[in-house]
Amino acid sequence: MSEFSHEENPELNLPANEGDTPATPEPAKPEKRAWFSPNFAWPRRIFLGLIGVVSLAVLVFLLVVSSDLPPMDLIENPDSDLSTQVLSADGVVLQKFYSRENRVTVKLNEISPHVVNALIATEDVRFYKHSGIDPKSFFTILKDVVTGDEVRGGSTITMQLVRNLYDEVGNKSTIVRKVMEYLVSAYIERRFTKLEIMEAYLNTVNIYGNSYGIETTANRLFDKSAKDLTVEEAAMVVGMLKGQGVYNPFRHPETTQNRRNTILGQMVKYEFLDSTQVDVDSIKAIPLEASLVRQEQSHVKGLAPYFREKVREELSKWCKDNDYNLYTDGLRVYTTLDSRMQLAAETAVREHLSDLQKIFDDVEDHGDRHYKKDPSILVDLKTRSYRYIKAKRAGKSPSEIEKEFRTKRNMTIFTWEGERDTVMSPLDSIRHYARFLETGMVSIDPTTGQIKAWVGGIDYKHFKYDHVAKGKRQVGSTFKPFVYGTAVTYGHTPCDKYLNQPVTFEVPGGTWTPKNSGGEIGGLMTLRKAMANSVNLVTAQLMKEVGPPSVAEFAYNMGIKTKLDEVPSLCLGTTDLSVLELTGAYSTFANRGTRIEPYFITRIEDKNGNVLATFHPQAKEVLSREQAFLIVELLKGVVDQGTGQRLRYRYKFKNEIGGKTGTTQNQSDGWFMGVTPNLVTGVWVGCADRRMRFRSIKYGQGANMALPIWALYMQKVYENSAIGLVQEPFQRPEGLNIDLSCGMAADTMSTTPVEEDPFEPSVDDIDDF
Repeated sequence: MSEFSHEENPELNLPANEGDTPATPEPAKPEKRAWFSPNFAWPRRIFLGLIGVVSLAVLVFLLVVSSDLPPMDLIENPDSDLSTQVLSADGVVLQKFYSRENRVTVKLNEISPHVVNALIATEDVRFYKHSGIDPKSFFTILKDVVTGDEVRGGSTITMQLVRNLYDEVGNKSTIVRKVMEYLVSAYIERRFTKLEIMEAYLNTVNIYGNSYGIETTANRLFDKSAKDLTVEEAAMVVGMLKGQGVYNPFRHPETTQNRRNTILGQMVKYEFLDSTQVDVDSIKAIPLEASLVRQEQSHVKGLAPYFREKVREELSKWCKDNDYNLYTDGLRVYTTLDSRMQLAAETAVREHLSDLQKIFDDVEDHGDRHYKKDPSILVDLKTRSYRYIKAKRAGKSPSEIEKEFRTKRNMTIFTWEGERDTVMSPLDSIRHYARFLETGMVSIDPTTGQIKAWVGGIDYKHFKYDHVAKGKRQVGSTFKPFVYGTAVTYGHTPCDKYLNQPVTFEVPGGTWTPKNSGGEIGGLMTLRKAMANSVNLVTAQLMKEVGPPSVAEFAYNMGIKTKLDEVPSLCLGTTDLSVLELTGAYSTFANRGTRIEPYFITRIEDKNGNVLATFHPQAKEVLSREQAFLIVELLKGVVDQGTGQRLRYRYKFKNEIGGKTGTTQNQSDGWFMGVTPNLVTGVWVGCADRRMRFRSIKYGQGANMALPIWALYMQKVYENSAIGLVQEPFQRPEGLNIDLSCGMAADTMSTTPVEEDPFEPSVDDIDDF
């Protein structure tokens, strides 16, 4: 037999032996692949090992990255600082208090759909199709990784929201950041709807300056709410997302407009704008300034800065007591201030004092008259300045301090024509600012106690001292109604008659006999006439009759809080009071004898609209309605026949008005208190240093310094029908059967109406006591 049988050689297609039946061939076995052959065992093991190592590395990388992610509860409840908003009674945002971010949240249905459409067309056209991560973005990222370039682009709106909300994710352009964004984005997409994600993004994105969110940005750029943004405004805002430094409409208007028009083109491209229905070219041609309005958030600018600072002080106390953060908790604070009345008040102050300042400078002051006459003014102002106090604390010698005050430097100073850049020394600066006439003005609804307007000075940036609440100045004759009011409680009426004759008081160390300003004596006059012309001698007689303690008690009951010296000279207004407390006390007369504590915050809400606190003033009846009405009758005489007559013949007021002028010694202070049934307003005018003053009573009386501000203010308030202040008469109580006509025969002393306050207290009257 052959060495090899046919079975051993299957390739030979022959039977094994002659005559044998052919054998059935075995099926062919599949050929082994080379990769799985024994010859490739080691390469195979190495490759699989590498896959395992890479997989393990990726797993470790993901675990490490995940360890730095924000906790899940933070993802669902991000810790975003929210601005506290202060709102006026008519819905205007007066101030936003914030620490890092000026942010206000709104619902998506309170945002213009143009904003949403422009955002999707520009930033994430597949927003509604992906799950937080756009697959097409991987190619961009992969290319950056392979080429070693900075990882960029490919961020969906969800991923941008992640960066906006969570510091833990970071903002560095690295693969680590991208992975962290993916992980958090994927979770957010599973947890929240697309609409919720869009709302969150538009409320947190930084668009302009330190303004965060579309609502704040819309307010600052266009002075409107986000829901009212037009398509071109929405496109401009979205365009700024690419870089607010480059696309700043105030610094780079042309570049910003081009970017806006690019966004509009994207909206057409992705069919958010139908060019067959909308003239896109016309929209692109609209200039930015057509609707652009710059709303500054600086506390020194804007409406009612002194009032806003007072609100901040009170809120800080409330937040401390109630465990809230004024700057991060997103509170909404509703105030009593009416923005339209506030604007009228500030405008009236500007109109009058800018003119009066020219008279003070050109006619009265003659340059440095005050400083030359009294050099101690500058010395005192210098030693009270912060610069001087700081230098003393630093241990500087007198010569070093003097050199510092005389060294000229660049400054921006206040003028009524606007700020001006100049070069002057700190001493020159003191000389410049000390000559300005300043003011304090507050307006109160006497029926509610709500403060409607508050002007604490002429310019908050340069004159931060608040003359409404903090400042106290001598009130002069504006205190006399408290003397006459006390007499009314003793049974006197406006038609009671008194002789215009001197009265003497026994005082420690001697006697005091006040005089009328003009020296006139004699004649019989009614209390109405005496009040109208601010007659000192009749006022002094009433003071002697009722006594200083009774007058002080009456003033306290009306709302005066300052401790009063119970001395005879109190009747002529030698005491210092604030504008706020004096106006509040006069409000008691207008409110028919019921004292209501003035207040300016009505309620506080949290960021979700839940009411945290409401505020209601205390009310107390301190006079009968009859007594209050009689005091108002006395005040009406001032306007109808006394020192406030110019309200009738110059400013043409026809409605019932009560008032009282006041002028203090040396014409240092001018006052006017104006009273109507639904609004009581107090105005003070004077220089910060009382030695800076008008020389003559012609210009330095309250009827000339303060009354015109009240008149201009009330004219503007009455002209604005939206405010709705009615010119109504004072209500006479039923059953008051007193003849208040006070026939002409009752007044035998001749008093010719004049511009000046003829019987204001003189320096001699006060110095004698």
